[in-house]
Amino acid sequence: MTRLRKLLIGHTEVLRKPRPALKNQVYTLLRIWRNYNHDDIGLERLLRLSLASAQFLTPGLYIKHFSGRWGYQWRNISTEVLVLLKSLFPLVSLGTGVYTSSWMALLSVYLVTETLIYLAALMFLSDATREHISPRRSVLLLFLNFFEIMLTFALLYLHFNYHQQGFFRPELTSVTDAVYFSFVTAATVGYGDMVPVAPLAKHLVMIQITITFVFVGLFLNFFSNLFSRSTMLHSSYRTRKFKHKSGRRKS
Repeated sequence: MTRLRKLLIGHTEVLRKPRPALKNQVYTLLRIWRNYNHDDIGLERLLRLSLASAQFLTPGLYIKHFSGRWGYQWRNISTEVLVLLKSLFPLVSLGTGVYTSSWMALLSVYLVTETLIYLAALMFLSDATREHISPRRSVLLLFLNFFEIMLTFALLYLHFNYHQQGFFRPELTSVTDAVYFSFVTAATVGYGDMVPVAPLAKHLVMIQITITFVFVGLFLNFFSNLFSRSTMLHSSYRTRKFKHKSGRRKS
Protein backbone atom coordinates (compact mmCIF):
# COMPACT_ATOMS: atom_id res chain seq x y z
CA MET A 1 0.00 0.00 0.00
CA THR A 2 2.88 2.35 0.81
CA ARG A 3 4.53 1.71 -2.55
CA LEU A 4 1.23 2.30 -4.36
CA ARG A 5 0.78 5.57 -2.52
CA LYS A 6 4.31 6.71 -3.44
CA LEU A 7 3.71 5.69 -7.07
CA LEU A 8 0.46 7.67 -7.37
CA ILE A 9 1.05 10.57 -5.00
CA GLY A 10 4.83 10.72 -4.53
CA HIS A 11 6.44 12.03 -1.38
CA THR A 12 4.14 14.99 -0.84
CA GLU A 13 2.69 15.52 2.59
CA VAL A 14 -0.88 14.45 3.25
CA LEU A 15 -3.04 17.55 3.08
CA ARG A 16 -6.06 18.22 5.25
CA LYS A 17 -9.33 16.73 4.14
CA PRO A 18 -11.31 18.91 1.73
CA ARG A 19 -14.81 20.15 2.40
CA PRO A 20 -17.39 17.48 1.41
CA ALA A 21 -18.06 17.83 -2.31
CA LEU A 22 -21.85 17.85 -1.91
CA LYS A 23 -21.74 20.67 0.64
CA ASN A 24 -19.25 22.56 -1.50
CA GLN A 25 -21.54 22.24 -4.53
CA VAL A 26 -24.46 23.66 -2.51
CA TYR A 27 -22.26 26.62 -1.53
CA THR A 28 -21.25 27.07 -5.17
CA LEU A 29 -24.89 27.21 -6.24
CA LEU A 30 -25.64 29.75 -3.48
CA ARG A 31 -22.65 31.92 -4.43
CA ILE A 32 -23.87 32.07 -8.02
CA TRP A 33 -27.46 32.74 -6.93
CA ARG A 34 -26.40 35.61 -4.65
CA ASN A 35 -23.77 37.02 -7.05
CA TYR A 36 -20.99 36.69 -4.47
CA ASN A 37 -18.14 36.33 -6.95
CA HIS A 38 -19.43 37.64 -10.24
CA ASP A 39 -22.28 39.95 -11.29
CA ASP A 40 -23.62 37.76 -14.06
CA ILE A 41 -26.91 38.55 -15.80
CA GLY A 42 -29.13 37.13 -18.53
CA LEU A 43 -27.96 34.09 -20.46
CA GLU A 44 -24.67 33.86 -18.59
CA ARG A 45 -26.47 33.69 -15.25
CA LEU A 46 -28.93 31.06 -16.50
CA LEU A 47 -26.05 28.98 -17.89
CA ARG A 48 -24.08 29.17 -14.63
CA LEU A 49 -27.10 28.24 -12.53
CA SER A 50 -27.94 25.35 -14.88
CA LEU A 51 -24.39 23.99 -14.78
CA ALA A 52 -24.20 24.24 -11.00
CA SER A 53 -27.55 22.44 -10.63
CA ALA A 54 -26.72 19.76 -13.21
CA GLN A 55 -23.68 18.72 -11.17
CA PHE A 56 -26.01 16.99 -8.71
CA LEU A 57 -27.07 14.58 -11.48
CA THR A 58 -23.53 13.47 -12.33
CA PRO A 59 -21.61 10.55 -10.77
CA GLY A 60 -18.38 12.55 -10.58
CA LEU A 61 -19.72 14.75 -7.77
CA TYR A 62 -20.58 11.77 -5.55
CA ILE A 63 -17.27 10.04 -6.26
CA LYS A 64 -15.45 13.24 -5.23
CA HIS A 65 -17.64 13.43 -2.13
CA PHE A 66 -16.84 9.94 -0.84
CA SER A 67 -13.18 9.82 -1.93
CA GLY A 68 -12.55 13.20 -0.30
CA ARG A 69 -12.60 11.48 3.08
CA TRP A 70 -9.00 10.41 2.43
CA GLY A 71 -7.76 13.85 1.36
CA TYR A 72 -7.28 16.00 -1.73
CA GLN A 73 -4.82 13.64 -3.41
CA TRP A 74 -7.09 10.59 -3.38
CA ARG A 75 -10.04 12.71 -4.46
CA ASN A 76 -8.09 13.88 -7.51
CA ILE A 77 -6.95 10.34 -8.27
CA SER A 78 -10.52 9.03 -8.06
CA THR A 79 -11.55 11.71 -10.56
CA GLU A 80 -8.77 10.63 -12.91
CA VAL A 81 -9.84 6.98 -12.60
CA LEU A 82 -13.41 7.97 -13.48
CA VAL A 83 -12.24 9.88 -16.57
CA LEU A 84 -10.08 6.94 -17.65
CA LEU A 85 -12.93 4.43 -17.18
CA LYS A 86 -15.32 6.67 -19.10
CA SER A 87 -12.81 6.87 -21.95
CA LEU A 88 -12.45 3.08 -22.00
CA PHE A 89 -16.18 2.37 -21.75
CA PRO A 90 -17.11 3.05 -25.41
CA LEU A 91 -13.93 1.30 -26.56
CA VAL A 92 -14.80 -1.84 -24.59
CA SER A 93 -18.42 -1.65 -25.77
CA LEU A 94 -17.26 -1.50 -29.38
CA GLY A 95 -14.78 -4.31 -28.91
CA THR A 96 -17.22 -6.69 -27.21
CA GLY A 97 -20.15 -5.98 -29.53
CA VAL A 98 -22.56 -4.81 -26.81
CA TYR A 99 -23.09 -1.56 -28.72
CA THR A 100 -26.24 -3.16 -30.16
CA SER A 101 -27.96 -2.81 -26.78
CA SER A 102 -30.17 0.26 -26.33
CA TRP A 103 -29.13 0.48 -22.68
CA MET A 104 -25.49 0.77 -23.68
CA ALA A 105 -26.31 3.57 -26.11
CA LEU A 106 -28.29 5.46 -23.44
CA LEU A 107 -25.54 4.97 -20.87
CA SER A 108 -22.95 6.24 -23.34
CA VAL A 109 -25.00 9.37 -24.03
CA TYR A 110 -25.39 9.97 -20.29
CA LEU A 111 -21.66 9.61 -19.63
CA VAL A 112 -20.60 11.89 -22.48
CA THR A 113 -23.19 14.46 -21.37
CA GLU A 114 -21.71 14.32 -17.87
CA THR A 115 -18.28 14.97 -19.39
CA LEU A 116 -19.51 18.03 -21.28
CA ILE A 117 -21.23 19.39 -18.16
CA TYR A 118 -18.07 18.87 -16.11
CA LEU A 119 -15.86 20.65 -18.66
CA ALA A 120 -18.27 23.54 -19.02
CA ALA A 121 -18.49 23.87 -15.24
CA LEU A 122 -14.71 24.03 -14.96
CA MET A 123 -14.68 26.92 -17.40
CA PHE A 124 -17.77 28.90 -16.39
CA LEU A 125 -17.83 28.21 -12.64
CA SER A 126 -14.14 28.41 -11.74
CA ASP A 127 -14.66 31.64 -9.79
CA ALA A 128 -17.49 30.18 -7.70
CA THR A 129 -16.06 26.74 -6.92
CA ARG A 130 -12.85 28.14 -5.41
CA GLU A 131 -10.96 24.98 -6.37
CA HIS A 132 -7.38 25.02 -7.61
CA ILE A 133 -7.17 23.92 -11.26
CA SER A 134 -3.89 22.27 -12.27
CA PRO A 135 -3.24 23.22 -15.92
CA ARG A 136 -1.05 20.22 -16.80
CA ARG A 137 -3.44 17.77 -15.19
CA SER A 138 -6.44 19.44 -16.85
CA VAL A 139 -4.89 19.28 -20.33
CA LEU A 140 -4.05 15.59 -19.83
CA LEU A 141 -7.61 14.79 -18.76
CA LEU A 142 -8.92 16.92 -21.61
CA PHE A 143 -7.31 14.62 -24.18
CA LEU A 144 -8.96 11.62 -22.52
CA ASN A 145 -12.30 13.46 -22.64
CA PHE A 146 -11.78 14.15 -26.35
CA PHE A 147 -11.23 10.47 -27.14
CA GLU A 148 -14.23 9.55 -25.02
CA ILE A 149 -16.44 11.84 -27.10
CA MET A 150 -15.09 10.54 -30.41
CA LEU A 151 -15.49 6.89 -29.41
CA THR A 152 -18.97 7.50 -28.00
CA PHE A 153 -20.15 8.92 -31.33
CA ALA A 154 -18.58 5.93 -33.10
CA LEU A 155 -20.62 3.68 -30.79
CA LEU A 156 -23.81 5.60 -31.58
CA TYR A 157 -23.19 5.46 -35.33
CA LEU A 158 -22.66 1.70 -35.17
CA HIS A 159 -25.64 1.20 -32.85
CA PHE A 160 -28.16 2.97 -35.11
CA ASN A 161 -26.57 1.51 -38.24
CA TYR A 162 -27.27 -1.94 -36.75
CA HIS A 163 -30.92 -1.18 -35.90
CA GLN A 164 -31.89 1.00 -38.87
CA GLN A 165 -31.38 -0.03 -42.47
CA GLY A 166 -30.06 2.65 -44.77
CA PHE A 167 -28.57 4.68 -41.94
CA PHE A 168 -25.32 5.17 -43.89
CA ARG A 169 -24.34 4.70 -47.49
CA PRO A 170 -22.51 2.36 -47.68
CA GLU A 171 -23.46 0.57 -44.47
CA LEU A 172 -20.93 0.49 -41.65
CA THR A 173 -19.57 -3.03 -41.57
CA SER A 174 -17.00 -2.88 -38.77
CA VAL A 175 -15.91 -1.04 -35.65
CA THR A 176 -13.01 0.41 -37.60
CA ASP A 177 -15.42 2.01 -40.07
CA ALA A 178 -17.39 3.65 -37.24
CA VAL A 179 -14.29 4.96 -35.43
CA TYR A 180 -12.84 6.17 -38.72
CA PHE A 181 -16.03 8.03 -39.65
CA SER A 182 -16.25 9.59 -36.17
CA PHE A 183 -12.72 11.00 -36.30
CA VAL A 184 -13.11 12.17 -39.90
CA THR A 185 -16.33 13.94 -38.93
CA ALA A 186 -14.64 15.60 -35.95
CA ALA A 187 -11.87 16.82 -38.23
CA THR A 188 -14.50 18.09 -40.74
CA VAL A 189 -12.49 16.48 -43.54
CA GLY A 190 -15.40 14.85 -45.34
CA TYR A 191 -13.80 12.38 -47.75
CA GLY A 192 -17.22 11.33 -49.03
CA ASP A 193 -16.57 7.59 -48.84
CA MET A 194 -19.23 7.26 -46.10
CA VAL A 195 -22.36 9.40 -46.20
CA PRO A 196 -25.10 9.75 -43.54
CA VAL A 197 -28.44 9.10 -45.21
CA ALA A 198 -31.07 8.82 -42.47
CA PRO A 199 -32.23 12.08 -40.80
CA LEU A 200 -31.02 10.83 -37.40
CA ALA A 201 -27.58 10.15 -38.85
CA LYS A 202 -27.39 13.70 -40.20
CA HIS A 203 -28.46 15.08 -36.82
CA LEU A 204 -25.78 13.08 -35.02
CA VAL A 205 -23.14 14.35 -37.44
CA MET A 206 -24.21 17.96 -36.88
CA ILE A 207 -24.16 17.48 -33.09
CA GLN A 208 -20.69 15.94 -33.19
CA ILE A 209 -19.28 18.75 -35.36
CA THR A 210 -20.81 21.36 -33.04
CA ILE A 211 -19.36 19.68 -29.95
CA THR A 212 -15.95 19.45 -31.65
CA PHE A 213 -15.94 23.15 -32.51
CA VAL A 214 -16.94 24.05 -28.96
CA PHE A 215 -14.39 21.62 -27.54
CA VAL A 216 -11.50 22.97 -29.60
CA GLY A 217 -12.54 26.61 -29.64
CA LEU A 218 -13.52 27.06 -26.00
CA PHE A 219 -12.19 24.26 -23.82
CA LEU A 220 -8.72 23.90 -25.33
CA ASN A 221 -8.30 27.68 -25.57
CA PHE A 222 -9.37 28.14 -21.93
CA PHE A 223 -7.05 25.50 -20.55
CA SER A 224 -4.13 26.53 -22.75
CA ASN A 225 -4.47 30.10 -21.43
CA LEU A 226 -4.64 28.70 -17.91
CA PHE A 227 -1.46 26.75 -18.59
CA SER A 228 0.29 29.87 -19.93
CA ARG A 229 -0.70 31.94 -16.88
CA SER A 230 0.48 29.21 -14.54
CA THR A 231 3.84 29.00 -16.34
CA MET A 232 4.31 32.78 -16.14
CA LEU A 233 3.47 32.84 -12.42
CA HIS A 234 5.86 29.97 -11.75
CA SER A 235 8.64 31.70 -13.72
CA SER A 236 8.02 34.96 -11.84
CA TYR A 237 8.13 33.12 -8.51
CA ARG A 238 11.45 31.48 -9.37
CA THR A 239 12.90 34.84 -10.47
CA ARG A 240 11.90 36.52 -7.19
CA LYS A 241 13.26 33.58 -5.22
CA PHE A 242 16.59 33.74 -7.08
CA LYS A 243 16.90 37.52 -6.51
CA HIS A 244 16.11 37.05 -2.83
CA LYS A 245 18.87 34.43 -2.45
CA SER A 246 21.34 36.63 -4.38
CA GLY A 247 20.59 39.58 -2.11
CA ARG A 248 21.19 37.51 0.99
CA ARG A 249 24.57 36.32 -0.32
CA LYS A 250 25.72 39.90 -1.05
CA SER A 251 24.76 41.07 2.40
